[in-house]
Amino acid sequence: MAKSYILSFILMLFIIADSNAQSDPGTENLTHLWTFQDGTANDEVGSAHGEFNGNNILIEAGDLITIPSADFDPPRGDSWLDLPGDLIDIASYTEVSVAAWFTPDTLNTQWNTLWFFGNDGNGAGVGSDGFCFQPARGDNRARVWISCGNPSAPYNVEDAVNDTNDSELGDFTEYNDGQLHHVVCLINSEATQGILKMYHNGVFLGEDTLVTDEAASKDNRIENISPLFARFAHSTYSADYCWTGALHEIAIYNKALSDDEILFLFDKGVVSVENDNAQLPKAFSLLQNYPNPFNPGTRISFDLPKESRVQIKVYDMLGKEIALILDEVKPAGKHNIAFDGTNISSGIYLYRMEAGNQVLSRKMVLLK
Repeated sequence: MAKSYILSFILMLFIIADSNAQSDPGTENLTHLWTFQDGTANDEVGSAHGEFNGNNILIEAGDLITIPSADFDPPRGDSWLDLPGDLIDIASYTEVSVAAWFTPDTLNTQWNTLWFFGNDGNGAGVGSDGFCFQPARGDNRARVWISCGNPSAPYNVEDAVNDTNDSELGDFTEYNDGQLHHVVCLINSEATQGILKMYHNGVFLGEDTLVTDEAASKDNRIENISPLFARFAHSTYSADYCWTGALHEIAIYNKALSDDEILFLFDKGVVSVENDNAQLPKAFSLLQNYPNPFNPGTRISFDLPKESRVQIKVYDMLGKEIALILDEVKPAGKHNIAFDGTNISSGIYLYRMEAGNQVLSRKMVLLK
């Protein structure tokens, strides 16, 4: 009996260790990676090296930086990175995931694109037969979309996912706040043509099933994504503004990453941001939880300018302590933790951080 118990325990440990290891997507399915750490826009895994386009673009402290141009009033971006779409060739994939770390400029209030793979509407200056992520748009939302089959009006045949709290009420979210963001957009091989999904800071936002509509000349499949153009910080829409900010890292996988793998990448962070002294926070800060409102999980981010003991507690509006979610020493840098509201009721709560000699707090809303 004792031997059987020991063998079962060892087997259980092996299964747990193996399960945890599977959360790391590793490099087997990593086909392209740009971290800009060597001071270039070179692809560190494949050979899809980038070329600068415009006047206000550079590599600085391991990041691709696009700076607003004073040639415009008000200033806006004029630069982007071109890449060899034929070497990336998303159409050759059965599944695809694109993961990006970036810090947007607050000037990104018009239509702009972080990454785009596709065509330009056969020279018409529109984003046809493409796969695209737009962190901020003129309609005040972050959106990933695929549009194939209609080069004259590709915006009419998109399948897409928005960052939204309540799309029926027009409650959308865009990323132009000057904060660090991690977004993963993927197309898996489920359903007839695949399912498009989007994640922000490790949180699943939603999905859209890809479909064909012959009447609309719509055929949204990975194999129809054009290899003609690949760009960072701009699409092929001639009317779009260039995206401005710091692109820290972008990776492409030839598989659909799982929820656990995406959360692993988010929790791991980005080396170019968190380990670069030039990027260390200058002050203690407690950021707004995301998503908010939430149900039942959310994530809380905070910045430390130096190593500090950090304590974060959650209180109800009567001042009663609900949960202690962190109490430990953390190194200088940007951090985030998860909060699970499964066992508490809907309502407004206060989360409070003590770090160094600072006490900071914010409100969050749980809606069930």
